Amino acid sequence: MIPRQLPDSFESEQLSRRQALATIGAAGVASLAGCAGGDGGSGGGGNQAQDIEIRYIPHGAPSEDPFWEAQQQSWDTAVDQLGVEAAYQAPEESSNFPEQVDNIETAIDAGVDGIAVTLPDPPLFQDALQRAADEGIYVTVTNVTERGEKTMPWQGYIGQDEAEVGEALASQTLPLFESEAGSPPSGVVILNHDPGHSALQLRQEGIQSVLSDNNVPHDWIEVPPGDPSGVISQLGSHRASNPDVNLVFSLGPAPGEAALGYIQDEGLEGEVYHAGVDISQDQANAIEEGYNLAQVIQQPALQGYLAAHYLASNIQWGILTPEHTPTGPTFVSADNVDTVLTQIETFGVA
Repeated sequence: MIPRQLPDSFESEQLSRRQALATIGAAGVASLAGCAGGDGGSGGGGNQAQDIEIRYIPHGAPSEDPFWEAQQQSWDTAVDQLGVEAAYQAPEESSNFPEQVDNIETAIDAGVDGIAVTLPDPPLFQDALQRAADEGIYVTVTNVTERGEKTMPWQGYIGQDEAEVGEALASQTLPLFESEAGSPPSGVVILNHDPGHSALQLRQEGIQSVLSDNNVPHDWIEVPPGDPSGVISQLGSHRASNPDVNLVFSLGPAPGEAALGYIQDEGLEGEVYHAGVDISQDQANAIEEGYNLAQVIQQPALQGYLAAHYLASNIQWGILTPEHTPTGPTFVSADNVDTVLTQIETFGVA
């Protein structure tokens, strides 16, 4: 079976959306600057902006993963531009969902006006988000959310459709692998750094579906988050028992960097290849060097930046967050990696 290819218009559609969002964001910044600037002119918008308090409450820790560091940096940039009171409340360790729920409750107790939140395990957040809605707090969701019919009181999602990510990555990576190696992969392993995370599960399932349809032998292993040496050890151990593995899929930038480190340390460039989700400078370099075939990106900086603007514009002006603002998935390979280098240099990851 031929791997499903995304339509030719996929890249241009994603690019045009990003360009439109950038234009909207810039216009919003200019408008807010106009309202907040001056000597207390006619609108009084500056005082309104200063009275707004918003919070971003993700499930990931910036200290553990460059993805969340990029989100925090762009969120901080946006709130500085907006002139609002804000905080980025991450857990001490990634995927500590009870701590994330506690952070939501703390924000509600503090009487904030708006909350941006990720929903890696939606049922755990039902009571907290319902309480926020009951108290009139505007909530929008970024990065990962519930799938199917929406059951919780949040307004608008900023991020990619996780159900598409794994399939898009695998279906476009397999032809690249065959072009480089001259044959399909003899064995594939998927690195999952958080098996309880709903988005990672969807990514993994998408990859596995494409591999199964193409009769490619595959397996997955759990690797430790935030521990590159642990990822390398687990991957090395797996390949020792499965020497036919010559393609590695990762589901996030941190384990992806570790997988590339393993390939390089073992001198396996040109023998073992990698493809993954989100892209760092090391991963971009490895694409240019040929042993990282591709990455699917979701632009975490855009997620954090828009979250602040969407919350502030709703609270100040009553503007509703769009039902879905797609920040990906976008496929990056040797053909277009140069288009995201500035984003990577600025935020560390795209």
